[in-house]
Amino acid sequence: MFKNALYKGLITLLVLTICLSKLMAQQNKAFKIGEQLKYQIHYGFIRGGEAILTVRESVLEGKTVNNLYLNAVTVGLASVLYQVNDTYQSFTDIETNWPYRSIRDIKENSYKHYSTQTFDHWSRNDSSICNSSITGNIVVVKGCQDILSSVYYLRSMMVNRKPKPDEQFIVQTYFTDEKYPLVIRFKGYEKIKTKYGTIECQKYMPEVITGRVFQSKDDMSVWFSNDNNFIPIRIKLEMYVGAVSCDLIDYKELLYPIVFK
Repeated sequence: MFKNALYKGLITLLVLTICLSKLMAQQNKAFKIGEQLKYQIHYGFIRGGEAILTVRESVLEGKTVNNLYLNAVTVGLASVLYQVNDTYQSFTDIETNWPYRSIRDIKENSYKHYSTQTFDHWSRNDSSICNSSITGNIVVVKGCQDILSSVYYLRSMMVNRKPKPDEQFIVQTYFTDEKYPLVIRFKGYEKIKTKYGTIECQKYMPEVITGRVFQSKDDMSVWFSNDNNFIPIRIKLEMYVGAVSCDLIDYKELLYPIVFK
C-alpha cells in the first residue's frame, strides 16, 4: 500500500511538473502562428518601401517549427531610383525559439546575395555550432540566434519584465557571417501615435556598427508596444544619408489583445 501511494504521488508530481512547465512556456510566448506585421518605410517625407513580418507554421526534417519570414521592398519613386527586394527567413524551435536554419536572400539593384546558416544547439553541452554556406562550421554561444530570430527571441524574453532605465539586454547572434552580440538599452516609456491611435511603448536603443551607414552606435531606436505582444511599433534610423523611419500600418493574429487610445 505504501509503495502504491508513493508511486501515485510520484506520478502526480510528474504530471504537475509537466503541466507547470507547459504553462510557463505559454507565459513566455509573445507571438503565435499566423501573426503578421506590416510596416511602411519613409525616407524623410518620401514613402520609400514596405516590409512584412510573418510567423508561419512549417516542417523541417520532420519537425514542426516556426517559419519567421521578413520581406522588404522599395515602392513608388524609391523603386525607380533603387530597387530592393530583401527576404530573410528563420526556422525556429517552437518551445525555445532557438533557430534551426536561416536564409538570407538579398536583391538590391544588380547586387545579389544568397546564403544559409544551419544551427546545431544540441550536440554540445557548452556551445552551439553554426554551419554557414559562406564560412563553414563556426563554434558560437549556446542558443545563438540569427538576426531575424533574435527579434522574436527578444520579444518572448521581455514578457512580464519591468526594465530599469538604461538596463542592457544582450542577444548573441551570428549575422553576415560574424559573431555579433546584439546589445539593446532600455530608454524609458513613450507614447507613439499610429494610424490606429496612440499606444504606450517601451523605447530601446540597439547598438549599431558605425562606419559606412551609421555615425554613432546610438543611431537606431525601436519602440515596442508596452504589453505582452511586445511588437515593434516604430523603428527610426539616423544614417549618413538622412533619417529613415519604419511605422506599423497593419497587424493580424496577435497573441494578446492590443490597446490603442
